Amino acid sequence: MTAVATIEEKIQELCEAIVADEEVKIAREHAEAFLADEDAVSLYRQMASLGRSLHQKQHNGEEPTPTEEREFNDLQNRCDAHPMIVAFTEAQQVLQGIAETVSGYVSKTLERGQVPTEEEVWGKSGGGCGEGCGCH
Repeated sequence: MTAVATIEEKIQELCEAIVADEEVKIAREHAEAFLADEDAVSLYRQMASLGRSLHQKQHNGEEPTPTEEREFNDLQNRCDAHPMIVAFTEAQQVLQGIAETVSGYVSKTLERGQVPTEEEVWGKSGGGCGEGCGCH
């Protein structure tokens, strides 16, 4: 078997393990349930859209108005209280965490030419995205 065939076989095994994982199954179910709920999706999109707009405004050196801030905070509070949205954001974290883990290990392996340790992949912070990202 060639090296490429062996790698493809191992990737297939990894994908099978991911699909079989209970936490992944639950995360996917939550994400799909959220996407099927038009009201939840609409509320989430409103909050995300206004958030991007306010971020862009600040990036351009402008300050959001008190009305814009209140509207955003209201939308965010409504999202934070919506069980379908909460389950969706938790599902996203699970699925993105797996993707970051796989990517981190493969990238370090290709970069270093050896299987990396957990510390080599994530550094001393223990997080997947480095310092200053806001997730720690």
